[in-house]
Amino acid sequence: MIPILYEKNETEFTSNGLGRLRDIITCKCTEERNGVYEVDFEYPVNGSHYDDIQAGRYIAVEHDDTGDVQPFEIVSYTEPINGVVSFHCQHISYKQSRLTASGTNINSLADALSMLRNATPNNPFTYWTDKTSTGYMASADGVPRSVRSFLGGVEGSILDAYGGEYEWDKWLVKLHTARGEYKDITVRYGVNLTEYSNEVDYSGSYTAVIPYWTGDDGNGGTVVVKGNIVDSGASSFDGRVNCVPLDLTEKFQSRPTTAQLEAMASSVMASEQPYLPAQTIQVSFIRLQDTEEYKEYAPLMTCGLCDTINVVFPRYNMSGRFKIVKTVYDVLLERYEEMELGTLSTSLSEALGIGSDNSPLTTNTTNIIQHGFGEITSVTTTDKSQHVTFDKTYDNAPTVVISLAGASYNRRVHVTNVARNGFDAVGALVSGTGSASVYYYWVAVGK
Repeated sequence: MIPILYEKNETEFTSNGLGRLRDIITCKCTEERNGVYEVDFEYPVNGSHYDDIQAGRYIAVEHDDTGDVQPFEIVSYTEPINGVVSFHCQHISYKQSRLTASGTNINSLADALSMLRNATPNNPFTYWTDKTSTGYMASADGVPRSVRSFLGGVEGSILDAYGGEYEWDKWLVKLHTARGEYKDITVRYGVNLTEYSNEVDYSGSYTAVIPYWTGDDGNGGTVVVKGNIVDSGASSFDGRVNCVPLDLTEKFQSRPTTAQLEAMASSVMASEQPYLPAQTIQVSFIRLQDTEEYKEYAPLMTCGLCDTINVVFPRYNMSGRFKIVKTVYDVLLERYEEMELGTLSTSLSEALGIGSDNSPLTTNTTNIIQHGFGEITSVTTTDKSQHVTFDKTYDNAPTVVISLAGASYNRRVHVTNVARNGFDAVGALVSGTGSASVYYYWVAVGK
């Protein structure tokens, strides 16, 4: 696509604006999951419309291979000696950093988004979500902050309090429970995997915490509530119990009891799994749909930001599913230049906790899981479009989640634990199965 230049007061981005930048030399769009969304381009000083390229104006570009066009505000430029100027642009959603909001006693996502809609000056952005989350939003403490920082730039933000994945669509901000979807695409060594790097860092990992809360004692002083050590039960990389303090002040609106502190610490440990190493996996691969051999299959092989794909690299005994967490799209060539993947799961046995010394699954639960496998075997073997994913725990209880996705429906979730409980896709308790021999429960969550 040839980018289109727009005036500062443009709102629709549907016309040819001030014209197309036909002499543009390079143009790359970088987008990260819940992060950077920017464009960098180079333009010659003797090119057409060069004098029209000014800070505050917009360029509209395709940011992925769906053909969707998004506007980016020109915010800076560099003029080197060779006459080719580098411009840096930010997605129009960054304008929310120049809108101010404040609020108190925010206890749900709906309340938080309502606060943002009332930002000053008049907020041109609209907000959508498929989430119905509740909980205290610690950053809404009455202090005025930018709308963008409330979305995810400070501790206790909407992302911290309610989770999710953002999608920025012109003036519309979407907060998805999960933005992408599973794509039955495999990046495999010897086929289309060109580069692989896996950085594993244990230095910041720990296995236990001492939770605490601080607050005003009413007399201008500070009161501290401290809990006892909360041990995850996991094995550390050095064989010791590694304990750190855990500040839970923002998790409570009022002074908690010691028991409440410890319960919250257990929940945080279960969800964040700080005993695991920090892991950064970078994979470069050839998108087979861009090759002549696979051209006819291109519609079935597209993937983008927040989608999940398979990666297989036998040399490092690595096989798993990875979420696309960063993309770099070449606007002029209309194809992805780079994709970065983040870890979603390890091997199947590790995901189930089988054969691991620190597995949270009991023998009884493993038997239950194996029984569940029998129930889905016929489905997954006869319908190759199906896939299965697993999760070790839910709310500190031994649990397995089996997700199936196919052409006839988006997702079905099968959750079972030692209490024979069924949970829906967001973790809410649905019911027990009521069966002594078959411990499973199907929940349809979409078509």
